[in-house]
Amino acid sequence: MDISSSFLVDSFFSKCLDIFTADDFYHHLKSAGLKITKDFALNILNSSTMVFPLVDNEYVTRAGVFSKRCFTFMPTKEEVKKGHFIIGHRCMPFVNPDVPPDRIKIKSVNKLLNEEHVVFSMNTAMDIYALYGEGFTIPYIFNDHSNTKYSIASVQYKMPSEIELTAWPLNAITEGKKFTYGDRIMCRVLEWDKDIVEVRYLPQKKEEARSMSISNADIEREEWYSNFEDCLLESMNKNGPCNSIEEQIAYLYLENQEKLCIMNSGSVEEFLMHTKKISFCSYGVETRLWKTGEQVPYNGEWNEDCDTSVIFDDLSVIFAPEIIDAYIENYLYLNQDKENREPVTSLIDEIFPSILQMPPAERKFLMLNIEKRHDIIVKSYNSFADYKLGPVRKRVINLFSKVTELVCSIGCSNLKLLDFPQQDLIILVQLFSHLAKMVEEMENVFGRDQFPVDDVLLSLDGMEETFADIKDTLLLSIDKNTYKNFKIVD
Repeated sequence: MDISSSFLVDSFFSKCLDIFTADDFYHHLKSAGLKITKDFALNILNSSTMVFPLVDNEYVTRAGVFSKRCFTFMPTKEEVKKGHFIIGHRCMPFVNPDVPPDRIKIKSVNKLLNEEHVVFSMNTAMDIYALYGEGFTIPYIFNDHSNTKYSIASVQYKMPSEIELTAWPLNAITEGKKFTYGDRIMCRVLEWDKDIVEVRYLPQKKEEARSMSISNADIEREEWYSNFEDCLLESMNKNGPCNSIEEQIAYLYLENQEKLCIMNSGSVEEFLMHTKKISFCSYGVETRLWKTGEQVPYNGEWNEDCDTSVIFDDLSVIFAPEIIDAYIENYLYLNQDKENREPVTSLIDEIFPSILQMPPAERKFLMLNIEKRHDIIVKSYNSFADYKLGPVRKRVINLFSKVTELVCSIGCSNLKLLDFPQQDLIILVQLFSHLAKMVEEMENVFGRDQFPVDDVLLSLDGMEETFADIKDTLLLSIDKNTYKNFKIVD
């Protein structure tokens, strides 16, 4: 899709609050002038993280599920002491997951609050961003626009003890009262498409705090923790580890809104201090919430009947315009001698895995598209401007091609998911996803000047080592399980 088409789709997902069908979505896009087939519209719905499938071909957007739903959290002692609160993961999953927490707008008493830059301990920051998961917590913290002192690349040498983060004043929401430890903040998303979250002050009753007695609100909150635990365990069995902790929690709230979205609710971070049954667990190179003491599986009730062909769902991203553009720009970077260049159509064998058999008509169509994109890109390509990004793109594309080839080999094997070492398979799928996202961010022309080259190079070192560690084991699994039932006949 081009930029205008993407805008139409994003606008629908961020503003539609009612349940809709695939036909409703298709007709909305057609009426807006977008040339699209029903199958393509259905593919957009089924691949988007902004939409939840329901039953009877119906769907609901994240905006529809989470707008105006209430949730609460209790600021830490450090936040209360400094008179400011930070958002971190606390609005998860109610806000747009693509919007970083420092960009959320906070509203109280009908006015937007002014953000401030406040220094917090790194320990507090890590706790309040923990639900982004291992590997993502640090980038979210260091990419806060209030942090101008430290880069992510500096972490490999020494972690700072404090960091400046975007925060909002507690006294702006208390209407003259003093915010004390134990008081809570109740939130709800007012305008999902504008990332506006309304906050309200929920004071702990002072006489109960002094007497240490248990209030009705405390009893209701304890019941909430019990419901949260039961519902999360049920959701894990049904939906598996999902694509992220955020998605795990999103499905939990989608399926249990009435139980969990109440005024006297707890928060996920407080729940994790209450429960012994659920904790952070390693999932490949990432983290998930899972049953304490158990390894997070790739295969379970949610996909037990699936073979490796389900991996092809992930491979559809290689047809994305951003991926094609990155390969073309890498081609231009490596072939600056115009007279001795190979034809640009040779890129089709580099972009699409050799094991992926395409009908001649489809191959010809893709080659024509590559030629057209090349003719557009070459007009504005500047090798001098690409001096810094070019070498990084080359490494990313090289690793992405190797990972894609292995993913496709597994997808074409027709073996069962259980035939493969689960952790290695998880890591491979995660590498593919991370690299695809890296390429898409690299091709964002609006943010290219701010692309974190040093941080990406640091990540690439780890990705290349990780891929080298798992590649041979997975290839051996393909050979071993493909031929295990073969017998030599004399």
